[in-house]
Amino acid sequence: MAKEEHSQNIRHLSVMIMFIMVAALLWLIIKLSDTYTVTVPFAIHYVDIPASQLVQDNDEEVRVTVTTTGFKLLNYYFRSKKHRKINISLKDTKYKAHEHDVYSYNSKLVAEKIGEYMASNAGDISISDDVQYFTMSRLASKKVRVIPETNLIFDQQYNYYGDPSATPDSITIYGSVDDVSGTDEIKTKVISRKNVNKSIVTKAKIDINDKLKTDVNEVEVSVNVEKYTESEVVVPITIPADLQMHLYPNKVTVRYIVAMKDYAIINNLSFKAVVDTNNMFFNDVLPVKMELRPNNIQIISLNPKEVEYIIVQQ
Repeated sequence: MAKEEHSQNIRHLSVMIMFIMVAALLWLIIKLSDTYTVTVPFAIHYVDIPASQLVQDNDEEVRVTVTTTGFKLLNYYFRSKKHRKINISLKDTKYKAHEHDVYSYNSKLVAEKIGEYMASNAGDISISDDVQYFTMSRLASKKVRVIPETNLIFDQQYNYYGDPSATPDSITIYGSVDDVSGTDEIKTKVISRKNVNKSIVTKAKIDINDKLKTDVNEVEVSVNVEKYTESEVVVPITIPADLQMHLYPNKVTVRYIVAMKDYAIINNLSFKAVVDTNNMFFNDVLPVKMELRPNNIQIISLNPKEVEYIIVQQ
């Protein structure tokens, strides 16, 4: 009998708690459905700023009076402070210039943006000032080269043919005097490829640090790729005109890598080998060096690298 009475008390208590929770929920819904008028802060964040300009004190705070339901206010209060902001696009905003780099625009735009944020009508948003002001100053500028950055893994015998190029090959950067003066070139984001066996034309983003700005976000990068082969020529070693001497040997074999497309136009007349006589009287041999060579080859070796010599008495 006692157990049955205890169970009945537990059921009564559970029912009572459930009714209290339902009543509390209904009360909360009613309260959140009510309309409230509150004054809250919003940050104004300017975007689409001209590359040549800098907005001072971006994210400046403005206080607005909002009349809306409790539900919509929850959308505001549940967000962190850094997310309680609106974006104003200077590309889409009609602003007026004043003296000393000061600009202004109608506060109705801020009310419209806050209305979108709060899912309310702009008419429910009240701002004490009819005009919003901001300061925007001109940055220092400079034209710099664009350097394509590549990380290519080539198929066997293939390689770069000349340096990669960018179009445009230079861009204008903006920033503080110190940051701009200390920058002479801007690189692209790295272009990576594997098994490369043909030329590449692709877009690449500009890799610019946060302290600089530019109107150009990406460039077209061209990478010429060719198939290469090895070849060699025998070149006579030229003796300086003011010296009489015999060289042993008097020719040098030049081994080099050349693009297949240039193979036929390279011969021994494309090279000029000479001896380095700077330390002639202190050594028994003279180093061989190339005074003339084509720009479109890569020399692998010279054989011999040094030659013996005998000076002939005049």
